[in-house]
Amino acid sequence: MGGTASDNADTLRLRLVYEGLGPVHWSPAAGAADAFGLQDKSEVLHAGSLRADGSFAFEFTLRVKSIDADAVVLVGDFAHGKPAERFLYLGWRNAAGHYAQRLKVPLTTISSSQVRNALADGKRLVATLADHHPKATSTGANIGGTRSVTWTLA
Repeated sequence: MGGTASDNADTLRLRLVYEGLGPVHWSPAAGAADAFGLQDKSEVLHAGSLRADGSFAFEFTLRVKSIDADAVVLVGDFAHGKPAERFLYLGWRNAAGHYAQRLKVPLTTISSSQVRNALADGKRLVATLADHHPKATSTGANIGGTRSVTWTLA
C-alpha cells in the first residue's frame, strides 16, 4: 500500500485506554457528560466507555492519508497537529467549561508496518495511557503535556 488513502480500506481503527486518576485539581460541572474525553478538532470531548477495572476506552478511527517506509500520515477528527507531528488530546473541563488539563498522546509512534498489518488483518491498534501520578504546580495548575504510549495490534 502506498500513496494517498481514499477509501474505507484505509480507515484505521484505534483504541486508547486511559488508566489514571485525572487532574489533581478538577471540578467538573455536576452531571457533565462532556467533562472528560477524547478531543476532536471542534474541541468537543467525546466520552470513553468505563471499563470494569475503572479505566476508560476510547474507540475511534482515523484515515491513512499517506504511508511510506518511514512514516504514516493520519487524518481525521481526532488527529491534531502538523502531519509529521500528529497527536491525540485527552481533555478535562472544569465547571466553568475551561480546560483543567489536556494530555497529548503522540500518533508518531505508530509505524508503517503496524498500519499495514492492521489494515490487512482488519485489526485495531491499541494503546494504554497509564497516568497514576498526576502532578500540579505549586500554584495549583495541573501539569499536562505529552504522554507517550506504545501502540500494539489487537
